[in-house]
Amino acid sequence: MENINLELLQLKEIYNYISESVIISDSEHNIVLINNAAMKKLNVKEEDVLYKKLTDFIPLESQEKILETIKNEDASYYEIFLKKKNNELFAAFVSGQQLPLKDDIYGILTIVDVSQLKNKENTQLKKLKSHIISQATTHAKKQNEVKSENTGELIFLQEELVSLQEERDQLKHEIFKMERKITLFERENQVLNGQCDKIQEDSFSFEQVLTRELALAKRYDRHFSLAIVAIDNYKSFSEQVNNEAKKDLILRAFKKHFKSTTRTTDVIYYENSGLFYLLLPNSNDVNITDLVGRLLHAKRIDTKIIVRFNCGIAHFYPQDTNEHIIYRARKNLETNIAENQFVKSK
Repeated sequence: MENINLELLQLKEIYNYISESVIISDSEHNIVLINNAAMKKLNVKEEDVLYKKLTDFIPLESQEKILETIKNEDASYYEIFLKKKNNELFAAFVSGQQLPLKDDIYGILTIVDVSQLKNKENTQLKKLKSHIISQATTHAKKQNEVKSENTGELIFLQEELVSLQEERDQLKHEIFKMERKITLFERENQVLNGQCDKIQEDSFSFEQVLTRELALAKRYDRHFSLAIVAIDNYKSFSEQVNNEAKKDLILRAFKKHFKSTTRTTDVIYYENSGLFYLLLPNSNDVNITDLVGRLLHAKRIDTKIIVRFNCGIAHFYPQDTNEHIIYRARKNLETNIAENQFVKSK
Protein backbone atom coordinates (compact mmCIF):
# COMPACT_ATOMS: atom_id res chain seq x y z
CA MET A 1 0.00 0.00 0.00
CA GLU A 2 2.93 2.34 0.72
CA ASN A 3 4.24 1.82 -2.82
CA ILE A 4 0.85 2.47 -4.33
CA ASN A 5 0.35 5.63 -2.26
CA LEU A 6 3.79 6.84 -3.32
CA GLU A 7 2.96 6.26 -6.98
CA LEU A 8 -0.35 8.08 -6.58
CA LEU A 9 1.42 10.94 -4.82
CA GLN A 10 3.83 11.19 -7.76
CA LEU A 11 0.89 11.21 -10.19
CA LYS A 12 -0.83 13.93 -8.16
CA GLU A 13 2.24 16.17 -8.56
CA ILE A 14 2.09 15.58 -12.31
CA TYR A 15 -1.66 16.11 -12.74
CA ASN A 16 -1.60 19.35 -10.73
CA TYR A 17 0.28 20.84 -13.71
CA ILE A 18 -2.70 20.04 -15.96
CA SER A 19 -5.57 22.51 -16.41
CA GLU A 20 -8.17 19.76 -16.97
CA SER A 21 -9.94 18.21 -13.99
CA VAL A 22 -8.66 14.68 -13.26
CA ILE A 23 -10.06 12.04 -10.87
CA ILE A 24 -8.47 8.60 -10.36
CA SER A 25 -10.43 5.71 -8.83
CA ASP A 26 -9.49 2.14 -7.92
CA SER A 27 -11.10 -1.03 -9.26
CA GLU A 28 -13.92 -0.68 -6.69
CA HIS A 29 -14.60 2.86 -8.02
CA ASN A 30 -13.34 4.51 -4.82
CA ILE A 31 -11.71 7.90 -5.44
CA VAL A 32 -7.99 7.71 -4.57
CA LEU A 33 -6.70 10.91 -6.25
CA ILE A 34 -8.19 14.23 -7.28
CA ASN A 35 -6.16 17.10 -8.71
CA ASN A 36 -6.51 20.80 -7.80
CA ALA A 37 -8.52 21.64 -10.92
CA ALA A 38 -11.12 18.94 -10.11
CA MET A 39 -11.42 20.03 -6.45
CA LYS A 40 -12.03 23.62 -7.57
CA LYS A 41 -14.57 22.57 -10.19
CA LEU A 42 -16.52 20.28 -7.82
CA ASN A 43 -16.19 22.78 -4.96
CA VAL A 44 -14.81 20.15 -2.58
CA LYS A 45 -11.79 19.58 -0.36
CA GLU A 46 -9.58 16.55 -0.80
CA GLU A 47 -10.74 14.98 2.47
CA ASP A 48 -14.37 15.32 1.35
CA VAL A 49 -13.91 12.95 -1.60
CA LEU A 50 -11.00 10.59 -0.94
CA TYR A 51 -12.21 6.97 -0.75
CA LYS A 52 -15.76 8.09 -1.54
CA LYS A 53 -17.50 6.40 -4.47
CA LEU A 54 -16.91 8.00 -7.88
CA THR A 55 -20.63 7.53 -8.58
CA ASP A 56 -21.48 10.01 -5.77
CA PHE A 57 -20.56 12.80 -8.21
CA ILE A 58 -22.26 11.34 -11.30
CA PRO A 59 -26.06 11.41 -11.88
CA LEU A 60 -27.63 7.95 -11.94
CA GLU A 61 -28.41 8.04 -15.68
CA SER A 62 -24.73 8.64 -16.55
CA GLN A 63 -23.03 6.24 -14.11
CA GLU A 64 -23.08 3.12 -16.30
CA LYS A 65 -21.68 5.03 -19.30
CA ILE A 66 -18.79 6.56 -17.33
CA LEU A 67 -17.79 3.32 -15.59
CA GLU A 68 -17.86 1.51 -18.96
CA THR A 69 -15.75 4.32 -20.49
CA ILE A 70 -13.01 3.85 -17.85
CA LYS A 71 -13.11 0.06 -18.16
CA ASN A 72 -12.78 0.02 -21.97
CA GLU A 73 -10.17 2.82 -22.15
CA ASP A 74 -12.47 4.75 -24.47
CA ALA A 75 -10.63 8.02 -25.29
CA SER A 76 -13.76 9.62 -26.81
CA TYR A 77 -15.41 12.50 -24.97
CA TYR A 78 -19.03 12.19 -23.80
CA GLU A 79 -21.30 15.00 -22.71
CA ILE A 80 -22.87 14.44 -19.27
CA PHE A 81 -23.86 16.38 -16.18
CA LEU A 82 -21.76 16.14 -12.99
CA LYS A 83 -22.66 17.07 -9.40
CA LYS A 84 -20.85 19.60 -7.23
CA LYS A 85 -20.73 19.33 -3.43
CA ASN A 86 -24.03 21.27 -3.12
CA ASN A 87 -25.64 18.89 -5.69
CA GLU A 88 -25.55 21.64 -8.33
CA LEU A 89 -25.23 20.10 -11.80
CA PHE A 90 -22.90 21.37 -14.52
CA ALA A 91 -22.39 20.29 -18.14
CA ALA A 92 -19.07 18.60 -18.93
CA PHE A 93 -17.24 16.46 -21.47
CA VAL A 94 -15.53 13.43 -19.92
CA SER A 95 -13.22 10.67 -21.16
CA GLY A 96 -11.77 7.60 -19.43
CA GLN A 97 -8.50 5.68 -19.43
CA GLN A 98 -7.04 2.75 -17.50
CA LEU A 99 -3.90 3.10 -15.37
CA PRO A 100 -2.29 -0.19 -14.26
CA LEU A 101 -0.18 0.17 -11.09
CA LYS A 102 1.46 -2.42 -8.84
CA ASP A 103 -1.51 -4.39 -7.47
CA ASP A 104 -4.61 -2.78 -8.99
CA ILE A 105 -5.95 -1.27 -12.21
CA TYR A 106 -7.05 2.32 -11.70
CA GLY A 107 -9.36 4.42 -13.81
CA ILE A 108 -8.52 7.99 -14.90
CA LEU A 109 -11.48 10.30 -15.53
CA THR A 110 -10.71 13.56 -17.37
CA ILE A 111 -13.34 16.33 -17.11
CA VAL A 112 -13.78 19.48 -19.25
CA ASP A 113 -16.39 22.02 -18.03
CA VAL A 114 -18.57 23.43 -20.85
CA SER A 115 -21.27 25.01 -18.67
CA GLN A 116 -20.21 28.59 -19.47
CA LEU A 117 -20.43 27.94 -23.20
CA LYS A 118 -23.83 26.32 -22.69
CA ASN A 119 -25.07 29.31 -20.66
CA LYS A 120 -23.88 31.72 -23.37
CA GLU A 121 -25.63 29.64 -26.01
CA ASN A 122 -28.88 29.57 -23.98
CA THR A 123 -28.77 33.35 -23.51
CA GLN A 124 -28.42 33.90 -27.25
CA LEU A 125 -31.26 31.49 -27.99
CA LYS A 126 -33.51 33.22 -25.44
CA LYS A 127 -32.83 36.58 -27.12
CA LEU A 128 -33.64 35.12 -30.52
CA LYS A 129 -36.86 33.51 -29.26
CA SER A 130 -37.84 36.74 -27.49
CA HIS A 131 -37.33 38.65 -30.73
CA ILE A 132 -39.52 36.19 -32.63
CA ILE A 133 -42.29 36.40 -30.02
CA SER A 134 -42.06 40.22 -30.04
CA GLN A 135 -42.45 40.31 -33.82
CA ALA A 136 -45.44 37.97 -33.68
CA THR A 137 -47.05 40.07 -30.92
CA THR A 138 -46.54 43.27 -32.93
CA HIS A 139 -48.25 41.79 -35.97
CA ALA A 140 -51.11 40.46 -33.83
CA LYS A 141 -51.60 43.93 -32.33
CA LYS A 142 -51.74 45.53 -35.74
CA GLN A 143 -54.30 42.92 -36.77
CA ASN A 144 -56.61 43.89 -33.88
CA GLU A 145 -56.26 47.62 -34.61
CA VAL A 146 -57.50 47.37 -38.19
CA LYS A 147 -60.04 44.61 -37.64
CA SER A 148 -63.06 46.92 -37.36
CA GLU A 149 -61.97 49.26 -40.17
CA ASN A 150 -61.05 47.13 -43.10
CA THR A 151 -61.96 43.51 -43.60
CA GLY A 152 -59.63 43.21 -46.57
CA GLU A 153 -56.73 44.60 -44.55
CA LEU A 154 -57.64 42.20 -41.75
CA ILE A 155 -57.49 39.25 -44.10
CA PHE A 156 -54.15 40.49 -45.39
CA LEU A 157 -52.77 40.79 -41.86
CA GLN A 158 -54.10 37.35 -41.00
CA GLU A 159 -52.24 35.95 -43.94
CA GLU A 160 -49.13 37.86 -42.84
CA LEU A 161 -49.53 36.42 -39.36
CA VAL A 162 -49.83 32.90 -40.74
CA SER A 163 -46.76 33.54 -42.85
CA LEU A 164 -44.90 34.91 -39.83
CA GLN A 165 -45.93 31.91 -37.75
CA GLU A 166 -44.65 29.61 -40.46
CA GLU A 167 -41.44 31.63 -40.53
CA ARG A 168 -41.21 31.35 -36.75
CA ASP A 169 -41.66 27.58 -36.95
CA GLN A 170 -38.93 27.47 -39.57
CA LEU A 171 -36.68 29.55 -37.32
CA LYS A 172 -37.37 27.19 -34.42
CA HIS A 173 -36.33 24.32 -36.66
CA GLU A 174 -33.19 26.24 -37.65
CA ILE A 175 -32.50 26.95 -33.96
CA PHE A 176 -32.79 23.25 -33.19
CA LYS A 177 -30.35 22.42 -36.00
CA MET A 178 -28.01 25.14 -34.80
CA GLU A 179 -28.11 23.74 -31.24
CA ARG A 180 -27.15 20.32 -32.54
CA LYS A 181 -24.30 21.78 -34.62
CA ILE A 182 -23.03 23.77 -31.62
CA THR A 183 -23.06 20.64 -29.45
CA LEU A 184 -21.19 18.64 -32.09
CA PHE A 185 -18.73 21.49 -32.59
CA GLU A 186 -18.06 21.72 -28.84
CA ARG A 187 -17.46 17.99 -28.64
CA GLU A 188 -15.15 17.96 -31.65
CA ASN A 189 -13.36 21.07 -30.43
CA GLN A 190 -12.64 19.54 -27.02
CA VAL A 191 -11.40 16.31 -28.58
CA LEU A 192 -9.19 18.25 -31.01
CA ASN A 193 -7.78 20.42 -28.23
CA GLY A 194 -7.04 17.38 -26.09
CA GLN A 195 -5.53 15.33 -28.93
CA CYS A 196 -3.89 18.08 -31.01
CA ASP A 197 -0.33 16.91 -30.45
CA LYS A 198 -1.22 13.28 -31.12
CA ILE A 199 -2.94 14.16 -34.40
CA GLN A 200 0.06 16.26 -35.43
CA GLU A 201 2.47 13.39 -34.72
CA ASP A 202 0.26 10.76 -36.36
CA SER A 203 -0.30 12.87 -39.49
CA PHE A 204 3.13 14.37 -40.10
CA SER A 205 6.63 13.47 -39.02
CA PHE A 206 8.90 15.99 -37.33
CA GLU A 207 11.00 16.21 -40.50
CA GLN A 208 7.92 16.95 -42.63
CA VAL A 209 6.68 19.73 -40.36
CA LEU A 210 10.17 21.25 -40.06
CA THR A 211 10.56 21.20 -43.88
CA ARG A 212 7.22 22.98 -44.24
CA GLU A 213 8.04 25.65 -41.64
CA LEU A 214 11.45 26.39 -43.22
CA ALA A 215 9.82 26.71 -46.64
CA LEU A 216 7.20 29.15 -45.27
CA ALA A 217 9.87 31.20 -43.48
CA LYS A 218 11.91 31.43 -46.67
CA ARG A 219 8.94 32.22 -48.94
CA TYR A 220 7.39 34.92 -46.75
CA ASP A 221 10.63 36.21 -45.19
CA ARG A 222 9.51 35.20 -41.70
CA HIS A 223 11.47 34.57 -38.55
CA PHE A 224 11.63 30.96 -37.36
CA SER A 225 13.47 29.28 -34.46
CA LEU A 226 14.06 25.66 -33.45
CA ALA A 227 14.50 24.86 -29.74
CA ILE A 228 15.65 21.51 -28.35
CA VAL A 229 14.81 20.93 -24.67
CA ALA A 230 16.66 18.01 -23.08
CA ILE A 231 16.04 16.29 -19.75
CA ASP A 232 19.23 16.69 -17.73
CA ASN A 233 20.87 13.28 -17.14
CA TYR A 234 18.04 11.33 -18.84
CA LYS A 235 19.63 7.96 -18.03
CA SER A 236 19.53 8.68 -14.28
CA PHE A 237 15.93 9.93 -14.61
CA SER A 238 14.87 6.68 -16.35
CA GLU A 239 16.53 4.55 -13.68
CA GLN A 240 14.86 6.48 -10.86
CA VAL A 241 11.37 6.24 -12.35
CA ASN A 242 11.85 2.53 -13.23
CA ASN A 243 8.33 2.11 -14.62
CA GLU A 244 7.63 2.54 -18.35
CA ALA A 245 3.95 3.41 -17.92
CA LYS A 246 4.74 6.00 -15.25
CA LYS A 247 7.64 7.41 -17.28
CA ASP A 248 5.36 7.77 -20.30
CA LEU A 249 2.82 9.65 -18.17
CA ILE A 250 5.54 11.97 -16.84
CA LEU A 251 6.89 12.69 -20.34
CA ARG A 252 3.39 13.42 -21.63
CA ALA A 253 2.83 15.76 -18.67
CA PHE A 254 6.08 17.58 -19.52
CA LYS A 255 4.94 17.92 -23.13
CA LYS A 256 1.56 19.32 -22.04
CA HIS A 257 3.35 21.75 -19.74
CA PHE A 258 5.61 22.92 -22.59
CA LYS A 259 2.55 23.29 -24.84
CA SER A 260 0.73 25.40 -22.24
CA THR A 261 3.86 27.57 -21.86
CA THR A 262 4.22 28.24 -25.60
CA ARG A 263 1.82 29.69 -28.19
CA THR A 264 -0.94 27.79 -30.00
CA THR A 265 1.01 28.14 -33.27
CA ASP A 266 4.10 26.43 -31.82
CA VAL A 267 4.55 22.70 -32.47
CA ILE A 268 6.18 20.24 -30.05
CA TYR A 269 7.58 16.79 -30.83
CA TYR A 270 9.12 14.31 -28.40
CA GLU A 271 12.05 12.11 -29.37
CA ASN A 272 13.49 9.19 -27.40
CA SER A 273 16.22 9.85 -24.84
CA GLY A 274 14.47 12.84 -23.29
CA LEU A 275 14.57 15.33 -26.21
CA PHE A 276 11.69 17.71 -26.97
CA TYR A 277 11.75 19.65 -30.28
CA LEU A 278 9.90 23.00 -30.28
CA LEU A 279 9.15 24.56 -33.68
CA LEU A 280 8.59 28.31 -33.17
CA PRO A 281 7.25 30.11 -36.29
CA ASN A 282 7.26 33.94 -36.29
CA SER A 283 9.72 33.79 -33.40
CA ASN A 284 10.30 37.54 -33.54
CA ASP A 285 6.86 37.85 -31.88
CA VAL A 286 8.04 36.08 -28.72
CA ASN A 287 10.78 36.88 -26.20
CA ILE A 288 12.99 33.79 -26.67
CA THR A 289 14.97 34.43 -23.47
CA ASP A 290 11.77 34.68 -21.42
CA LEU A 291 10.32 31.59 -23.13
CA VAL A 292 13.45 29.50 -22.42
CA GLY A 293 13.42 30.67 -18.80
CA ARG A 294 9.88 29.38 -18.36
CA LEU A 295 10.63 26.07 -20.11
CA LEU A 296 13.70 25.29 -18.01
CA HIS A 297 12.08 25.51 -14.57
CA ALA A 298 12.96 22.35 -12.64
CA LYS A 299 10.05 19.95 -12.00
CA ARG A 300 9.77 17.94 -8.77
CA ILE A 301 8.29 14.46 -9.35
CA ASP A 302 8.54 13.36 -5.73
CA THR A 303 10.81 13.88 -2.71
CA LYS A 304 13.67 12.06 -4.45
CA ILE A 305 13.31 12.96 -8.12
CA ILE A 306 13.82 16.51 -9.39
CA VAL A 307 13.94 16.88 -13.18
CA ARG A 308 16.02 19.68 -14.67
CA PHE A 309 16.27 20.73 -18.31
CA ASN A 310 18.79 22.16 -20.75
CA CYS A 311 17.93 23.97 -23.98
CA GLY A 312 19.59 24.71 -27.32
CA ILE A 313 18.21 27.19 -29.87
CA ALA A 314 18.94 27.89 -33.53
CA HIS A 315 17.45 30.70 -35.63
CA PHE A 316 16.57 30.34 -39.32
CA TYR A 317 18.85 31.48 -42.13
CA PRO A 318 17.56 31.57 -45.76
CA GLN A 319 20.05 28.87 -46.87
CA ASP A 320 19.08 26.48 -44.05
CA THR A 321 18.07 22.87 -44.58
CA ASN A 322 16.61 20.63 -41.87
CA GLU A 323 20.09 19.23 -41.14
CA HIS A 324 21.65 22.71 -40.82
CA ILE A 325 19.22 24.14 -38.27
CA ILE A 326 19.05 20.88 -36.25
CA TYR A 327 22.86 20.74 -36.16
CA ARG A 328 23.15 24.32 -34.84
CA ALA A 329 20.44 23.74 -32.21
CA ARG A 330 22.19 20.55 -31.01
CA LYS A 331 25.57 22.32 -30.85
CA ASN A 332 24.02 25.15 -28.83
CA LEU A 333 22.44 22.52 -26.52
CA GLU A 334 25.82 20.77 -26.04
CA THR A 335 27.47 24.12 -25.25
CA ASN A 336 24.83 24.99 -22.65
CA ILE A 337 25.08 21.53 -21.04
CA ALA A 338 28.87 21.89 -20.79
CA GLU A 339 28.56 25.37 -19.27
CA ASN A 340 26.00 24.17 -16.70
CA GLN A 341 28.21 21.22 -15.73
CA PHE A 342 31.18 23.60 -15.33
CA VAL A 343 29.13 25.86 -13.05
CA LYS A 344 28.01 22.86 -10.95
CA SER A 345 31.60 21.65 -10.54
CA LYS A 346 32.80 24.98 -9.06
